[in-house]
Amino acid sequence: MNDQQRVLDFVMEAGEVLLKNGAEVSRTQQTMEIMAKSLGVDSFHGYVLTNGLFASMGADYGQPAQIRSVPASEVHLGRVEAVNDLSRRIAQGKLGLEQACQELEQIKNMAYAPKVQQILAGGLGSACFALLFGGAWQDGVIALLVGMGLQVFLQWMNRWGLNKLITKFLGAAFVALATMLLNLTGIGVQPDKSIIGALMYLVPGMAMMLSVRDLIMADFLSGTIRLLDALLTALCIACGVGLVLGLVNLIPGVML
Repeated sequence: MNDQQRVLDFVMEAGEVLLKNGAEVSRTQQTMEIMAKSLGVDSFHGYVLTNGLFASMGADYGQPAQIRSVPASEVHLGRVEAVNDLSRRIAQGKLGLEQACQELEQIKNMAYAPKVQQILAGGLGSACFALLFGGAWQDGVIALLVGMGLQVFLQWMNRWGLNKLITKFLGAAFVALATMLLNLTGIGVQPDKSIIGALMYLVPGMAMMLSVRDLIMADFLSGTIRLLDALLTALCIACGVGLVLGLVNLIPGVML
């Protein structure tokens, strides 16, 4: 394998790590170009979409080129920060290709936060959002419990490898159902605040933010794709909650 092919493989791998873990399109493309140039490639052409990478080492026939599909996955911003740091050190001449490849493998294997920590963080965040939106402390308690339950539910759902939109729909339905059941104990004051607080984990805030950033940077195709993803996700969340609340309203004697 020649040096250009090895550099291309490395740069594409780094771009895939960035794109999978929440980096914006323009930053991913810029980082790939900086890495390639810093590793001695004079002519590098890259094009990045929200779910794909395209790159070649030149316009001449026979030059290395590569296309990669980048499926959606869980975001890990720690990996994005680590690749950015790796890129800076490569640009400063502190790392060669061999060392960079070894470090990139370590970055790819960076673990997510422990599941227990995710559960506790999800519950605490849900409680804080319920209070932030005007709920009483009782609503915060319910949101805390529902938020923790949602994390457990999503971790269980991930084992089945379901489509993201289906997972969001079922997660939203779980939040509404669990909140209504807990409110039957008489603890809650405003169940809508508890539902909103727990739903915030499912809201596609990052996709919406990245879509706006991509559109501002004139990456109209990527921005539109992310915007559609955010809108479809929001629609699935609304349908999940609406379905449960609609069914609850059909129960005699129950008023929402």
